[in-house]
Amino acid sequence: MAVTLTDLLPSLSIRRTFPSKSFFSSKPSRILITTRRRRAIHCSIAKESSSSSTISPSSTIYQSGDGDGSILDCVVVGAGISGLCIAQALATKHAEIARNVDCGLKDDLVFGDPNAPRFVLWNEKLRPVPSGPMDLPFFDLMSFTGKLRAGFGAFGLRPPPPGHEESVEEFVRRNLGSEVFERLIEPFCSGVYAGDPAKLSMKAAFGKVWNLEQNGGSIIGGAFKAFQDRRKNPKPPRDPRLPAPKGQTVCSFKKGLSMLPEALSKRLEGKVKLFWKLLSIKKLDRGYTLTYETPEGLISVQTKSIILTVPSHVASSLLRPLSTLAADTLSKFYYPPVAAVSISYPKEAIRKECLIDGELKGFGQLHPRSQGVETLGTIYSSSLFPNRAPPGRVLLLNYIGGATNPGILSKTDGELVEAVDRDLRKMLINSNAKGPLALAVRVWPQAIPQFLVGHLDLLEAAKGAVRDSSLNGLFLGGNYVTGVALGRCVEGANESAAELSKFLLEYSLK
Repeated sequence: MAVTLTDLLPSLSIRRTFPSKSFFSSKPSRILITTRRRRAIHCSIAKESSSSSTISPSSTIYQSGDGDGSILDCVVVGAGISGLCIAQALATKHAEIARNVDCGLKDDLVFGDPNAPRFVLWNEKLRPVPSGPMDLPFFDLMSFTGKLRAGFGAFGLRPPPPGHEESVEEFVRRNLGSEVFERLIEPFCSGVYAGDPAKLSMKAAFGKVWNLEQNGGSIIGGAFKAFQDRRKNPKPPRDPRLPAPKGQTVCSFKKGLSMLPEALSKRLEGKVKLFWKLLSIKKLDRGYTLTYETPEGLISVQTKSIILTVPSHVASSLLRPLSTLAADTLSKFYYPPVAAVSISYPKEAIRKECLIDGELKGFGQLHPRSQGVETLGTIYSSSLFPNRAPPGRVLLLNYIGGATNPGILSKTDGELVEAVDRDLRKMLINSNAKGPLALAVRVWPQAIPQFLVGHLDLLEAAKGAVRDSSLNGLFLGGNYVTGVALGRCVEGANESAAELSKFLLEYSLK
């Protein structure tokens, strides 16, 4: 995650949500993209944030395509990372649409230091998290007995799996012990999902780790088996055009991650329509009609297929006239509120014991819920990437709220800044330091979909309801389907595009 200080300065103390947006992927001659967004500050977020929309179904006189009588191949509803990447992937399936859809940002990539330490707050002290196996014997976040318990459990000396779907807490306590859960995994869940690990599904939220035990009998056994499988079936060679980081790290762009969706939109040949609000979806004998409220008035477009990448609650409202069962199922996914609070301090405000070679270095810090702070975690934005703050200042991006603290919605922007500042003075900022420069506060009332126990069954039920309602050519996508991490949104977009391409090929043969 990264925020550009100069981008945030004009937008002091902001509270807003992302409005919903739409794409159109047309016949191989053209792509039309519509959006109902206002220009936002350049604040980049590693997880795909949720959009909000007021859905008011209505009817209007039909006007096909974008006004010229055409029928579109696919409408991608939602222009977040998932929607943009689906549109790009669809474009690459048809060379006539766009011969070069590379987003063109290679020279703008910036990588964090792969050796940058991560910290967890425990007993009023920020303690480094081990960055590799060689650090395991020496880090002080866990006791010696806790490390032994984790090691034995990882090799399979632990209770067997139960006969039900485990929560993250159940899985980790059983396999690795209480200390690993309380001091590492619980704060990690807060940082990734802003979630409650007692309710998150291990299988749905951290499927790769869950599969290790399933495939190898233990976490270590599964990792060894996965290593053997990779040796037998190596991945294709890495594209030589891709940049090669020096190690496992995070990356952003010179002006923040907002450069990615903006570049994708630009590469899709400028077919962006601002301020288009989707009002209704009507099923036809073959395909659909979508009615939009636009600055030019009501416009309808006809399409062969649709993929909804908006949050599930928005998709629920859109689908209710078509399938009550699908709408009811989609309404059951939970999105807790999260606030992102960007603040800046002078460098001398940082406690001396938190400095490395006189500088604040590292990725950031996570705060277990047991440690008496509200803030979920803090990212050292100006330490991770260059030019995030002026000389002599540090920029900190803080997250607060989540499934265990929905009460943030009752707080003002000023109260959220005060809560974060109060927390940071307990471990990172000198108690007598001047107050921070508050740069931006952004609150998402429904932020990150929670992959709770039963999530995969609920998702399959939603997809099944769409199929059972004979909504052929209508697909569900977005982060509640694929995963909340940016990388999973991109991977899921490619998977969705392949599914759409297969449908369109079959459609053309009928």
